[in-house]
Amino acid sequence: MKNNTDGGEAILEAFRSLKVDYVISSPGSEWPSFWEALARQKQSGTAGPTYLDCGHEIIAVSMATGYTRVTGRMQAVLLHAGAGLLQGCMAVGGARAMETPMLVMSGESVGYGEGRFDPGPQWYRNLNVVGGPQRLLEPVVKFAIQAPSVDMLYESVVRAGELAQRTPRGPTYVCASMEAMIEGWAKPEQTRKVPPPPQLRPAAGDLRQVAALLAKAKCPFILVENVGADQEAFDALVELAEFLAIPVVDAPGAAVANFPKSNDLYLGLDAAPYFDEMDLALLVENEAPWYPPSKAPKNAKVVSIGGNPLKDTLVYQVTGAEHYLEGETALTLRLLLESLRKVAPDADAVNARRARWKAEHDKLRQRLEAAEQKASSEPTITVPLVAKLVRDAIPDAVLVDETIVHARLVREHFSWDEPFGFFRAPSGLGQGLGYALGIKLALPKRTVVVTIGDGTFMYNPVVPALAFADEHKLPLLILIFNNAKYAAMQYYHDKFYPGSVAAAEKDYYGVNIKGIAYEEAAKMVGGYAKQVETPAELDDALKEAITALQTGKSAIINMIMPAKVR
Repeated sequence: MKNNTDGGEAILEAFRSLKVDYVISSPGSEWPSFWEALARQKQSGTAGPTYLDCGHEIIAVSMATGYTRVTGRMQAVLLHAGAGLLQGCMAVGGARAMETPMLVMSGESVGYGEGRFDPGPQWYRNLNVVGGPQRLLEPVVKFAIQAPSVDMLYESVVRAGELAQRTPRGPTYVCASMEAMIEGWAKPEQTRKVPPPPQLRPAAGDLRQVAALLAKAKCPFILVENVGADQEAFDALVELAEFLAIPVVDAPGAAVANFPKSNDLYLGLDAAPYFDEMDLALLVENEAPWYPPSKAPKNAKVVSIGGNPLKDTLVYQVTGAEHYLEGETALTLRLLLESLRKVAPDADAVNARRARWKAEHDKLRQRLEAAEQKASSEPTITVPLVAKLVRDAIPDAVLVDETIVHARLVREHFSWDEPFGFFRAPSGLGQGLGYALGIKLALPKRTVVVTIGDGTFMYNPVVPALAFADEHKLPLLILIFNNAKYAAMQYYHDKFYPGSVAAAEKDYYGVNIKGIAYEEAAKMVGGYAKQVETPAELDDALKEAITALQTGKSAIINMIMPAKVR
């Protein structure tokens, strides 16, 4: 049997049918059948996915998320039994919240050595899960099944992959028994290439209605959260905003680069100052546009555009939307623009808006530039300084951010004018390095810069991330924002208990971090390591780090920063 095709081949053939580029695995002992199929694929020269091993489940899952966020193409992740699912569960939940399609698999034994197949005693003693491993992932995936028979394995995997790509997109899970994987399998005479999911579009009447509302609005705003991982949607949003001179504001939780920061219609991160005059809010892929949730603009009609505006991943969601345009975002924006061209908006009103918002945009730029100039003359390292130095040294950098107290300043000061300039790591700290590796895998010629807090850095699987980056020549520039504390914890302690004993006695719990030389981790793989405390030191370190990146080596700069809370 070991020289014949079996269930491992069925899984690999399903991945081929789904057009998977990469199978990313934190491996376990259930996968020899699949590995044998990969060896046959290589020996025969058959086209198929590339297999990547990495040393931690969070890395495997978050890499797949990052790669898909750039390419739009679903990938496969192989984990180990129930233990691997538990390790990777946070990242799978993060992919679900981001509506990232992904096919996750792990294995099990259903015979425990009692039949003719011996999986090994570990499956009897400590790798089994009562009720099946799918129970562990059911809360964080769209769909979870067992495939206990080789006869149903191929179609089960294909179906799970198709489901992952349907609206709402998200991870699906298939558990394959080792007994099924080792059984003989004959490839069907005909296998289909799975078509891409259909492009959904809103009704023509709804488009006309929203176009009429936009054309009549005196002070419309676009509030956007999650468009910039799609070049077509990014371009369509720019065209729509330009056509009506509608200002664009990033949502506080914006996860990608949604709009060119140099565009005269870009107004930053805060729409609240304009709430009183706003008469139409166009929410574009924006699930939580205001906080508290009920604090919406009082006089604005709210229109929500997106593939899935009502999220089943949120316990509570209030957008106040009165109109929905549901469908593929890029297509919907194009169709809306077509409807607007037929309405013939008031040209004078559009020109007046354009002049006003250019003036507001210029004020925003002046404020940010003044902050960066001031930072350049200060003795300590601050976010505006870091942003300016990185922008000057690496103009085409792709930024992956996993900071907390510095996150708003990072979004404000780092610059981008195209859709793949910025990515926020998925929800659940500890995924930033894996996510960055997936983005680097998709954009190998771009310099990927990770901004990360010292506390968050410790949550990440640093050693396997650096090892993977080194093995596959995917170097990262990691900038640690080191304020020697979990500053968010102190901030909320002080907010909830003003005048507290903890503040008076400087007796905080869950806050202070005894700093270590985080940068030294880079030396394990021959990378660049530097701790810096002054602007001049940072400037020099960035130049040296770039040289290391050019040789394929990762670099870590541990930036000692002021310990202010916010």
